[in-house]
Amino acid sequence: MKHALFSVSFSILCLSVAVGETLNPAQKIDALVSAKLEEQGLQPNARTADDVFLRRAYLDIAGRIPTLEEVEGFNANTYPNKRERLIDSLLNSEAFVSNNYHFWADLLRINGEPDRIVSNAYELWVKDAIRSNMPYDELVYSLITAEGKVWENGAIGYYYRDRGMPLDNMSNTVRIFLGTRLECAQCHDHPFDKWTQMDYFKMAAFTYGINTRGYASKNRSLVEKAMKGNAEQAYLDKAEELTGNRDFPYLRKESMLDRYIEKMPEKGEDGPTMKMRKGKLKEVKRDRKGKRAGMTPHERLGLTKDEFVNIARQCFAAADDQAIGSDVARQLVKELYDPLRYINVARGDKEVKLPHDYQYDDAKPNDVIAPDTMFGADIDLSKGSDRIDAYAAWLTSSENPTFTKVIANRIWKDVFGHGIFEPIDELTDATTVSNPELLAYLEELMRELDYDLRSFRQVLYNTETYQRTAYASEVELGAPFYFQGPVLRRLSAEQIWDSLVALALPEVDLYKPNLEKQLAGIERVKRIYESLEEKSPEDFMTMVRELAPVVAEQREQQEALRAELVEAREADDQEALRDLRRKNGRIKKQMERKIADIAYTHLQEKIDGGELLLAMGVVDVGTDAEMAGEGNMNDLEQTQYVMTDLPGVNRRKLKKQYKKMGDRDERKEQMMEMRNDYAVYNKLVSGMARASEIQSPARPGHFLRDFGQSDREVIENASSHASVPQALNLLNGQMVEALTNPYSAFGKRLKEAATPEEKTRMIFQAMLTREPTEEELDIVSTEVAIEGEDAYEGIVWALLNTQQFLFVQ
Repeated sequence: MKHALFSVSFSILCLSVAVGETLNPAQKIDALVSAKLEEQGLQPNARTADDVFLRRAYLDIAGRIPTLEEVEGFNANTYPNKRERLIDSLLNSEAFVSNNYHFWADLLRINGEPDRIVSNAYELWVKDAIRSNMPYDELVYSLITAEGKVWENGAIGYYYRDRGMPLDNMSNTVRIFLGTRLECAQCHDHPFDKWTQMDYFKMAAFTYGINTRGYASKNRSLVEKAMKGNAEQAYLDKAEELTGNRDFPYLRKESMLDRYIEKMPEKGEDGPTMKMRKGKLKEVKRDRKGKRAGMTPHERLGLTKDEFVNIARQCFAAADDQAIGSDVARQLVKELYDPLRYINVARGDKEVKLPHDYQYDDAKPNDVIAPDTMFGADIDLSKGSDRIDAYAAWLTSSENPTFTKVIANRIWKDVFGHGIFEPIDELTDATTVSNPELLAYLEELMRELDYDLRSFRQVLYNTETYQRTAYASEVELGAPFYFQGPVLRRLSAEQIWDSLVALALPEVDLYKPNLEKQLAGIERVKRIYESLEEKSPEDFMTMVRELAPVVAEQREQQEALRAELVEAREADDQEALRDLRRKNGRIKKQMERKIADIAYTHLQEKIDGGELLLAMGVVDVGTDAEMAGEGNMNDLEQTQYVMTDLPGVNRRKLKKQYKKMGDRDERKEQMMEMRNDYAVYNKLVSGMARASEIQSPARPGHFLRDFGQSDREVIENASSHASVPQALNLLNGQMVEALTNPYSAFGKRLKEAATPEEKTRMIFQAMLTREPTEEELDIVSTEVAIEGEDAYEGIVWALLNTQQFLFVQ
């Protein structure tokens, strides 16, 4: 597979096709669309105006509306191919990475589970794959074959997303990459398709052995073995001291003694009885008359049951006195390794079996199933080839019957709003393809481009079909669509949010407030791993003995608190409960700090997020707004720049403004107002950044979730339907106040505009990417005459609620 960098200009990306002349790929697509429209007696829509195209291109490629500066730059551009140049620029931008991330995150269900560290590494891996333009076949192959530690390979998040659910993972893989819904065949033959339950389990057999349950730690195994050995030794030594007999049965847990007490009657009594066998309690067999065969442990030792129980409890106490063999040590090991629960994916040899209720004649229930493909070329595993590598190679092969078809149609739908076949992930023998010739050519083009998705998108955006006015009628469910133009679409939650953020914040595509934190979290886990695993067995055991008293002290403190908590609950004393819970939290944190100080030696050196960025070749421009505005730092072919903090106030400039004001009282009043505006701005924009750079998916109740952001519990679960919470959010939210604040990017330009007409034109250009009509200018002029400066906030709110703002036209 080739790693094709996106460096080819569209003007030289041409293919020779047999239609009587040489057409470039975009022209070939237009010809195929036009031929189908003519066949159906339909006319293509007219070409869009530049302002409509500009807004559409930014929303579809960059995921946001253009800034006022970007609008002005495009309008001033006199090149005849300025649309083509804009497409190239946007596809090469960091804005495209932010927007395209949501496409993949919704598809792969990246949602922070089961662990935020793995999710962060997975998120960064996907973004880097987009940024570097990793070919699609290589990307999928990397996901399917992912293994290793989280800091080595963020792609392991693909398997962690379905941790403990290998069958679901296979179903999702087939649905995403092969466009086939196989999950209905898990319990029985598919009722609406040709797939059998046997097909399902043959496919599942390829990746069933993937292990996401942590990693094999030599030092942890050493401690656990020592815990068991030391506890048993102390237990038996005490038993010998009390009975003079070392054959006293070793009960590994006190729960076994409780079971013994419950099940063991005195000699001669009726009822169930137990005996020890290979360290386990087993019921004593009985003869035909119901009498017990053999003696119970306490009978064999010549003890009564009460004597036996008393000695056993003393033996447990002796075992607990051995710190390395007690519950304290178990808790310590758990605390030590808790940060490393989700860090590793490894391949195993676990085999899949048919379910116990399998009902078909081709196999028996619980039979082990060998891996086999559901269609296409067979995979020969007889020569010892790895089954996962072989599976990934089959899945991503250009010869796979559906791999190329599905991604070509999926990208087409993302660009045009509707697939050439629908649903895009339920491809069956009965699927209707609206334009078979077009789909066949898109598959051919995808292969010609070596699965370079950015170049593929570039071709689609440069078609006349894409640049026609939107198809505004509703596409009938199940009916073929012939693409008179792109479908009129409501903005996604992310597009709305990112557009508003772009109005409020400067250099929004560079602003990544959580990046250092994400990298530092991954680095911290790596250092904990190195701290524990680089120790020699002797040093590790010494450390465990040193830390055991710390855990023991914490347990004693928590036991004392537990009694107080019970009393507070019984008294329904809520204030006391809160205080006790806070105290318990402090005790736990103190223990964690002590453990970290002694055990996690590699954390003693502070983790520097800036150094981690530099190690990745990323330059943080910090809060230097002027540097952030220099050059084209949004171009992926240049050094990657980021801002981890927003630019602050230019105090020098503020001081100059202050000196130009009137008398002292006026200066003081103005200065207070400016400071208040800035404080309000900081409060309003805290937590604002592009949707790809904040918690994703957002918490329930967040703007993004109210507007339909996917919870990523299932594949492509976003909604674009209007709702009451959306209306209330726009009506009562603080977004308009944030936009019109004089320190926001939008508010600064609004303040700088000298006349009401200039302000009105600026608002329309910034929000709708067009000039206002004469009628709109008159309406605004009337409002300003009545309301004064306050009218502009109302105008912004009104435009924010228009269909022009909320739809990709």
